[in-house]
Amino acid sequence: MIDTIHIAFQGGTHGNYLRYVIDKMSQLTPNIDKTPFTENNTSHMPLQYSDLVTRYHPTTSPPFFKNKDAPHVLITIEPEDLLLLERFAPARTGDFNVDMSQENIKFSEDLIKSYNWTKKLKNYYNFDVKMNSIPKFIIRDFYKLSFLDPSKSGYIEIDKILRQHKPVNTFEFPVSHFWNTGKFFSTLENLSDHYNLKIKQDKVIHKEFIARLPWLETKHRINNVIEAIKQKKEMDISNLDIVEQAYLSAWIEKHNDFVVVPNCNSFFKTTSEITNWLKYYPQHYKAMNPNLPTFNNIANPFYLWKKTK
Repeated sequence: MIDTIHIAFQGGTHGNYLRYVIDKMSQLTPNIDKTPFTENNTSHMPLQYSDLVTRYHPTTSPPFFKNKDAPHVLITIEPEDLLLLERFAPARTGDFNVDMSQENIKFSEDLIKSYNWTKKLKNYYNFDVKMNSIPKFIIRDFYKLSFLDPSKSGYIEIDKILRQHKPVNTFEFPVSHFWNTGKFFSTLENLSDHYNLKIKQDKVIHKEFIARLPWLETKHRINNVIEAIKQKKEMDISNLDIVEQAYLSAWIEKHNDFVVVPNCNSFFKTTSEITNWLKYYPQHYKAMNPNLPTFNNIANPFYLWKKTK
């Protein structure tokens, strides 16, 4: 019998689902005749798992990983994954089911701790997370910062640490491959070969997994909005969620010098509003954006100064 495989992952990156898939599809384990899906569409349903595979969240301080001499699977994250991942993570991580559409968004203390937001929200906005809820404009701006500079994203910060300190015998499984059936099963096959898991693929279960991620249906919606802005076409954007709004805000600031998107709960409802706002942006308000690391490929002194605060 091979050693136990340990799945190390950040909350919201499908570690529980991968555990289920390996345990169910491996010919080395007893059959599992139930699915792991909860009413919240996560894979957190308690089932009778074997000892072949476990899963856990690594820490951001030594020793980082448990059982470092054992085989590991590390679910990895790239900056381009952030838009989709951040859209569904608050609703799915730990089954906290956060409603991000509210004017004042309620986050549980456990979720705030798991995201490690306490210090950042205090430093950036002088906001005490002990409050019952967080205004929408703070959350949108907070996400915007990670799209302007992905190194600010907690997901990316932790991913970098985990890759640096991963166990020697680690197979990396990109989180984006869960969202593409072809890539998922190709990577799963490589994982099976790497650890001799003897996995017999069952694509029916992954079809259900994909169906339980409705955000995939609108994965490219924000790209259509950006294209409409470029071509000065009218489009209703009132259906964008808060993370898409943050991504669009970051894109606007990156592609228009000296502007900062308004920081308020309300957001643009159409692309023409954005076009007009940019056209008539007050000249006397224009200044180098302190949130951008560089300007014309030169280090932004305002950004560097702010990092020392």
